[in-house]
Amino acid sequence: MVSKGPLSRPFSNLNRALFWTRAVMVWERILPAIFPFVLLALLVAVAGQWGLLQPLPPLVHAGVLGGGLLIAILACVRAVMRFRQPTFTEVNTRLAVDNGVKPERLLAMRHELTQPRLKIGKAKAGIAVSDPFALRFVALMAAIMGLLILGPVPASRVAQGFCPFAKTATQMAQK
Repeated sequence: MVSKGPLSRPFSNLNRALFWTRAVMVWERILPAIFPFVLLALLVAVAGQWGLLQPLPPLVHAGVLGGGLLIAILACVRAVMRFRQPTFTEVNTRLAVDNGVKPERLLAMRHELTQPRLKIGKAKAGIAVSDPFALRFVALMAAIMGLLILGPVPASRVAQGFCPFAKTATQMAQK
């Protein structure tokens, strides 16, 4: 009878660490595709906070939101087209770096019965790829300046940025 050994154990420390390291690396590579939508929501919220979209007619307001959504979709598609699964070598090297060992040591560890616990590295944001103009900082500074200059604004005012055809009580009272 042939012993299967540690290679066949799917829940060994090494196999778990390789799985979670691959998951972290996939998340890092998917994040640039998700971030344009987060940035769009942040920019619309800041525009709503400042009241920049209030004077616009509803169709123009909807056009601005639609244009922003179109740009976010194009950025998302661009990021998705560049997506590729991490290779075994990349995952093995990342896990080795996170644990301060040589990649060859991890390969040798596959044949050991007792494997040490391995650390999984934290995900690196990598948002700069999807935000080359650093608009995240512009939106953050505009939100902070709005809070300092305007003070706390009602949530309904921020929500108006997202709802071009909604009539609020203040808009109805003005007419």
